[in-house]
Amino acid sequence: MAQNTVSRWSRPKLILFVSDLSESAKAILYATSQAKLNGAKVLLVHFIPSHLQAAAGGLGTGSLSSEFGTVRAKMDQVANEIQREGLLCESVVLNGLPAEQLPALVKSRGVDRVIVATRILGGVERMQEGSVAEDLMVSLEVPVFTIGPHAHPFTVSDARPRQVLLATSFRAGSSVCTGFASTFAELYEGQLTMLHVLDVGGMSKYQKEKARDATRQRLSAYIPGEVNLRHPPVIAIHEGDPATAILERAGSSSDDLIVLGSPSSSVVSRILTGNVVHQVVTEARCPVVTIKPTASTVRDVIRETFDREYHLHY
Repeated sequence: MAQNTVSRWSRPKLILFVSDLSESAKAILYATSQAKLNGAKVLLVHFIPSHLQAAAGGLGTGSLSSEFGTVRAKMDQVANEIQREGLLCESVVLNGLPAEQLPALVKSRGVDRVIVATRILGGVERMQEGSVAEDLMVSLEVPVFTIGPHAHPFTVSDARPRQVLLATSFRAGSSVCTGFASTFAELYEGQLTMLHVLDVGGMSKYQKEKARDATRQRLSAYIPGEVNLRHPPVIAIHEGDPATAILERAGSSSDDLIVLGSPSSSVVSRILTGNVVHQVVTEARCPVVTIKPTASTVRDVIRETFDREYHLHY
């Protein structure tokens, strides 16, 4: 991935905040804090779902206009609150679903970062309804910062992260997250912790030791050479359930931000293999950022991985 893209993501000039007009004050606080820290403009976006439009339309155009007018007034109120913080803010009301409409808006407006709050959904509810935050994770090609229901107010009021936890699975595209997390830590002089959770099922003690040594070497090699961190990165290797290990590590080190790869785009895969992301986002005490690797970044990763493995073995 081009370093200038990672730098742009780390120093955003346009932050898009997805509002459902019912999010907590801490979610709005995080958006304004991030904008202040970077001197960025806030693009406040709300979506009117198609089924609500249809219901209002069935009652006549007057009801539809009234619904839109009510939403517009609430959006202007939120925008005015953000502007009172000395920030530029523009509010937009769109029709349809965020995952369908936002990718084109993000691209056309040059959005650098998306912030969204999320609520807790159970397995069946997630299968039927889904989550706006999780839909955006798999549809957007910019970092998605998610404010979960358990995020502490102090982690959102101080937008300058002191502790950044990168949890990597070594999947294709993992170095995209690594580049962002390390650049983010460098920019704000924070401490970067690189975590990988090993699956040691069926391994002997010797095999576990070998796996840990290889993982430590691989994590160290993942750090981009152009990044100049103020503090040496902490290498952490855990065993067991990935979501539990990530949450425990984040809680023990009081992390201000967790960086993960985005979940699978498949609904079924998202429920099964993407459960790690879901659990971390909904239970984390701090904001969580996910990044979706694009086709071009995956090609870069394959090439980077080959180079790393070649140098490691030769």
